[in-house]
Amino acid sequence: MNTALTLEQEELFCRPEGPEGLLSSLVSRAKNAKRSLAPSASDVLAGCADATNVILRTAIETRTKSEYDRVFNNLFPKYAALTWAISHFATAVIQRPLLEQLVRESICELEADFRDKGLAAFGAAVRDQAMFTVWTLRKINELTDQIVAVPVPSEKKAEDAEFSGKFNINALRAQFSLDCLNAALDCERAIYPEVLEQLIDGLRAMVDAYTWARRGLEIRIPSPEPGETPGIFSDVEDEGMINFAFSAVSDWKENEGTADVAE
Repeated sequence: MNTALTLEQEELFCRPEGPEGLLSSLVSRAKNAKRSLAPSASDVLAGCADATNVILRTAIETRTKSEYDRVFNNLFPKYAALTWAISHFATAVIQRPLLEQLVRESICELEADFRDKGLAAFGAAVRDQAMFTVWTLRKINELTDQIVAVPVPSEKKAEDAEFSGKFNINALRAQFSLDCLNAALDCERAIYPEVLEQLIDGLRAMVDAYTWARRGLEIRIPSPEPGETPGIFSDVEDEGMINFAFSAVSDWKENEGTADVAE
């Protein structure tokens, strides 16, 4: 994928907000948001979600790698701008406990969609990679509770802003791919193999996003051993999940993909 960014795009994507800011945008995808929020707030979020869906459907309608890259480079800045707009609006008007609840519900709903419909739509390997990406997103969301609870030391603020910016660009790229796959499930549209491979590559950025979030936490709560940096995943279950997901995608690539071609 051509991921070269202009200076203006770098400024748009690599913002100093921590992961808790960007994750707030997930509230617009929660099915319970309309019932839980005031009509004025839910209408704004629904309008932003509709605009985002137009972008996603344009992307999944492409047929080749080159066509997808062109559409991605054109529409990704708009997707990022909408994501930040949703995030800022949500944090401004929704009480923190309800916001956190809706974000958790949104992640659970994403997982359920891929678990229930992903196999028929994309095959086992892509379904598993998408579920692994959602699982990683949940891990990031869990980290944010620790990140927001501890202020960053004043002498580490510049470093924290750098880590936050790198988190944001990777999380946005991965979330775009995840949203494209979810949009395909919603509208029951098959994705062309070259485009599906680009989306899979985009999903992998969520692991990098997790790493930068962990480094942000390390600034606030240093590891017991001096110089020790937290790994990408911290236990045997985590290591098993990442190895399983990446081996599944490798199998898919060896077989040149199994997605149905759209008519």
